[in-house]
Amino acid sequence: MNRGVSLASDRRGRVPFAVVGVVLVVASLSLAPTLSTESAPDETAVERSLSQVSAASATAVRDGVATASRRAATSPVVEPADTPVGRALSDDRPFRDSLRLRVYLQVRANLERLSARSDGVTATASLPAVDSTGEYERAIGRVHVERAGDNDTAVRATVENVTLTARRDGEVLTRRTVDRTVVVPTPVLHVHDQIDTYETRVTNGLTKPGLSQRMTARLYPIAWARGYAQFGGAPIENVIANRHASLATNGALLGVQRSVFGRSDPEGRQALKEATAAVGITDIVAGSNSQLAKDILSQTSYRPASQNITTGAEAATGPGDPLHIGVNGTADAAYREVGLPGALNATARDAYTVEATVVTEREHRWGGRPDRPASPGPNWTVARDTTESTATIVGTVESEVDSPDGWHAFDRWGRTIEITHTRKVTWVNGNSNRVTRNKRTERFDVSLALVGNHRNDSLVPVRGIETVHDADGSPLGGENLADVEQTAKDRLLDRGRNPLAKEVALAEFEQETVRITGERPDSIHTWIARDLRGLRERVRDIAIRTDRGTVGTFQTNPAQRLQGKLQQRRAELVDAPETYDSVAQRARVAARVAFLDAVSRRLSGAAGNHSAVESDITDQLAAVPGGSLAGLRRALTARETRVPRTRPTPTGPAGPVRTQVDAQPQYLTLASVSESRVPAVDGTEHPLVARNVNVFSIPYGNAATEVLTAGTGSRNRVGLATAAKTLAAAEDTEAGSNTTVRQRRQRLRTEVARANDAVVAALVERVRTGTDAGKRESERIVEDAMDRWETTASRGLALANESAATRVAEVAGSRRGLSTLKQDWLRLRLLRTTTKALSTTGARPPKGLVNRTANIVRDRSRSRVQSALADRTREEVERVAKKKLGAQVLPAGLPLAPPYLPWYLTLNIWWVTVEGTYARFSVTANHGPPGAPGAAVRYVREDRAVQLDVDGDGNSERLGQNTRISFRADTGVVVAVPPKPRGVGDKDGNSVETSAGWPEPG
Repeated sequence: MNRGVSLASDRRGRVPFAVVGVVLVVASLSLAPTLSTESAPDETAVERSLSQVSAASATAVRDGVATASRRAATSPVVEPADTPVGRALSDDRPFRDSLRLRVYLQVRANLERLSARSDGVTATASLPAVDSTGEYERAIGRVHVERAGDNDTAVRATVENVTLTARRDGEVLTRRTVDRTVVVPTPVLHVHDQIDTYETRVTNGLTKPGLSQRMTARLYPIAWARGYAQFGGAPIENVIANRHASLATNGALLGVQRSVFGRSDPEGRQALKEATAAVGITDIVAGSNSQLAKDILSQTSYRPASQNITTGAEAATGPGDPLHIGVNGTADAAYREVGLPGALNATARDAYTVEATVVTEREHRWGGRPDRPASPGPNWTVARDTTESTATIVGTVESEVDSPDGWHAFDRWGRTIEITHTRKVTWVNGNSNRVTRNKRTERFDVSLALVGNHRNDSLVPVRGIETVHDADGSPLGGENLADVEQTAKDRLLDRGRNPLAKEVALAEFEQETVRITGERPDSIHTWIARDLRGLRERVRDIAIRTDRGTVGTFQTNPAQRLQGKLQQRRAELVDAPETYDSVAQRARVAARVAFLDAVSRRLSGAAGNHSAVESDITDQLAAVPGGSLAGLRRALTARETRVPRTRPTPTGPAGPVRTQVDAQPQYLTLASVSESRVPAVDGTEHPLVARNVNVFSIPYGNAATEVLTAGTGSRNRVGLATAAKTLAAAEDTEAGSNTTVRQRRQRLRTEVARANDAVVAALVERVRTGTDAGKRESERIVEDAMDRWETTASRGLALANESAATRVAEVAGSRRGLSTLKQDWLRLRLLRTTTKALSTTGARPPKGLVNRTANIVRDRSRSRVQSALADRTREEVERVAKKKLGAQVLPAGLPLAPPYLPWYLTLNIWWVTVEGTYARFSVTANHGPPGAPGAAVRYVREDRAVQLDVDGDGNSERLGQNTRISFRADTGVVVAVPPKPRGVGDKDGNSVETSAGWPEPG
């Protein structure tokens, strides 16, 4: 269709300026007799005619602005054409430049029909003709337009250098130029800026207001409600499907319309309601966007007027809800490391161990070493030169040697030593030998001390011990360190004090340090263990508060925060006194320090693991086009975007400016539409396309496996918990006559049973070595404990979640008469054994078999539902779906955060991308009384060339291109559920869902 319009031929909205000219001439004739009985001077006629035509030119300009505004809005230039006139338009503001050019041409055409006469003088107004790029640019430069009036809903336009010419009989009497400025009540710039803002907002990313933020705000409640419903057992295969993305996108588009225009397309709102109802039925029936859903929709009589797409119930939990994460089982793991008898023995031994040594000091009093004897004579040379020294104790002195910092003296002694040095030289002269001697004496005072150090290798606070060497100072009995001093003397002073003093005087003493462990009370292990158990419970209760969304987007590191909180309370938890009342108390504090260190190490490991998982998730999201962890975090913030309210109608110079949005199609569907349904469409097209990626879906060979098994070499196997849960789903699926279902289920049952046996065997061995039970008795204890779980799947889950280890400890404690403490020790050993056994290949079933079983469970469940739902009511649909869809209990998602921290959360991530286009998007603004003619501007965006006859030759030149409003929006959604095997995620076997037409809408 040719939208080009010739200004000469287009008479729409024209002021009859020829009539105006006649009126002006008549007026001048009628006024002349009144003003003078004689002919007026030429100067008076010139001024009168120029004044009249100047006044009329303002009306011409006002009409030109109004007409040009309507035409520019109907065919707005979005992209300038590569033509002489198109190149005159600015790339940055093509619409405003095209409007300025239209105003110039329309005003020029109006002025051509304008004239005034007085006493034979004819006045005209004109603008130069244009026919080149340079002239077009100058024409545009002569016109200035800006928003004006109340609420900026009018246009202030200035046309510069309008030429006024006075002639008589064709002869030019005078020329002058004037600028004409008018304010026209047309909201064309108001609407254009709104359209521009709307287009910007629908293409804005997550950091700016617009479609992405509003789509996110609509997707989040859908995802969390459906995710938690799935977690609770609802028959939901896809937590987020493309139908939800479509619904959220259209709702978000209406929201952007309200935020920009003050109101949205009314037909679009109605279409959204109908689409919500349709999606609600699909969600209830199938939980997927497959042909199955369409078939069932055609079979069931259930047709609700509206339906909450979040499965019919409000979400009880959201991303902003608080989440308390505690040390919890990390304290148990640390206790298993330091609280077992072997570790406690090492801690107590260290506390009762003393380092002992002898420190010395030598002070020279007088004398020295002898000089070499004189030579016997000339020609004698030295053959040998030796000195012998002998030490003699000649007295005693006070020992003044200082003990090293932190050491104290067990014994001190000092001696005065006199050393006699005899120097013997052998001389030779030919075959003759001669020996000469020289003696000298020197004296030393030497000080010695036997010292001990009670510090050891632990980080236990250094304090004094009041009763350290008292034989009866321990609350548990025993001798504290009373026996250490004598042991130190026996080992370090075995050669006697005087010989040691002589060695010091002779500089022959070699210092030796020995470690001496004192006798420990028999009950110290039990006493320390009891104290540690109380401390363990206190540490277990240490927790931080955050929210689920923050954890799910890795904006906080729970383990790191727990480690910091533990460090803040460390002094309180260590509870070291100013002075230890006994060595046993020091051992107790040492055990506390060792326990807290073990907890801190595990939290540090968990923090590092959390960072590693964050890095892996960053990589996983980076592999999704448009995805990123930073974007996921921005989306979490964007979810709080509020739904805009309808704004009051602005008032302009001509009255209220009422805006109406008309989008074609009104609802951007994922299905194809044709021009028979939407006339603005050319042929058949998809107005909206979508891609939805679930990062951690089943089957289990995708992202979650990559994250959790990185570096373990177990990529071809899955954990026992996953396999057991899949088996449970298979057991719940009715096989009927389907041989494949039965075969796959049996094979998986065999593999899970084999994995169970591997873990059970490890538990049996631990019971045997941890108690006085023999092998057969240990087997009976474990077998009886496992009887609580009747099926292979339930046994696998019990072994995987460590409840089996606790039960075995209870049975063993009862059968073997173990004390509470010994039973707890056995439980800790069993838990450690379970963890180790679960990491072995024998306890990890093959991934391929688990995936194939999951797929057949899902397919069989769909088939059963499809055949069961014909002509069912809503209640029957829900009941049958819940009963038949065994696939819904398949596990999915990424558990956080073994192996260092107990499982505290399972998360999943969806990255949703939509692209869409409006075949036509128009906004009509009424700027006057509702019944006033011509009181509307309709601004239309569509894919169409814009043409204009700029040179008046009757042929239109291409001015530019009007384009559709198109957009792309990306967002990420994270859902976090409690640590249960079912998890959360898409379970239809397809982690990437794309709609028809992807990735090109239209």
